[in-house]
Amino acid sequence: MKIQSAIAAGVFAIGTVAAGVGIAAAAPAPMLTEFIGNYASYEACAADGNSPRTGGTQWECIQVADGWDLHTY
Repeated sequence: MKIQSAIAAGVFAIGTVAAGVGIAAAAPAPMLTEFIGNYASYEACAADGNSPRTGGTQWECIQVADGWDLHTY
């Protein structure tokens, strides 16, 4: 009886690990952002975000304590 219990526990553990790997693989990867700079106003941040030189097609201005941070994706 102990052998059957050990086998069942092993199969359960393998199934749990496999399910965990499947869940991890299905989760979206976090987007990496590049910090460009800090700006005093949103308008200045957005202007650089729209610029092909500093921003581009995907950018975000995030309000922080000392202004606005520009991040690109």
